[in-house]
Amino acid sequence: MGQICQRRAAPEVAAPKVTLVPKKHDPKRYGSDYSRFDHIEDSDEEVDTKVEEEVPYPEEPEPQNPSDDQRKELKEKFMKISRKMVRDTSGRFRDEEKPKAARLPKDHQRPVGTISLQELAKYSCSNDRMLLSCYGDIFDVSSRPDLYGWGPKSWQSGKDITWSAVTGNEKPDQCNRFYDVFKLDPDRISRYLTLICNRLVALQDEFGKPVGRLDRFLNERHLPAAPQSEVEECKQQ
Repeated sequence: MGQICQRRAAPEVAAPKVTLVPKKHDPKRYGSDYSRFDHIEDSDEEVDTKVEEEVPYPEEPEPQNPSDDQRKELKEKFMKISRKMVRDTSGRFRDEEKPKAARLPKDHQRPVGTISLQELAKYSCSNDRMLLSCYGDIFDVSSRPDLYGWGPKSWQSGKDITWSAVTGNEKPDQCNRFYDVFKLDPDRISRYLTLICNRLVALQDEFGKPVGRLDRFLNERHLPAAPQSEVEECKQQ
């Protein structure tokens, strides 16, 4: 009587120590797998990407920087896709009659070699000979002064229009913006290259082979990564 019963607390048991061993870093895990494009010209179906298992301690992915040969090979594959799309749709639409220039410059379609952006600017809409660059390929557009001389595309003459082709934003402030599309994930590489190659095919069909090369794209690997939000906002397909 009168004694207070106290519940004896259970003794604490130390939890076993667990040592987390991070997985060995595999550079291929975080790099863009360009092999997914190996058979892109043989099928129009999209390739499903595999969901990779989580890594306890992921490291920052290294910037992607494929070789010049890889870039060239991948561009050619997308050019084939764009060319096939043009062939498949050519019979569905009637070609509009395109007006011809009344007088072509004497140096029309003459090769210019590799030139700088400053040199390209000399062939603006105020000149008889007009040139433009798309992804570094320089085209002579002098045969369409109605478009590139005094017409609605006059702002493109003497400039590089690559980024405008990607965003679909047809404005002068989209010109002369240089980025490396290969520093993105494979899905965006595919998307951006498709848009670029579609424009290149259209330019080749109308103006023939390129007459030169813009030097900015000789070192494309050193350009900054292409923005992503601008293309998303434009809702390009």
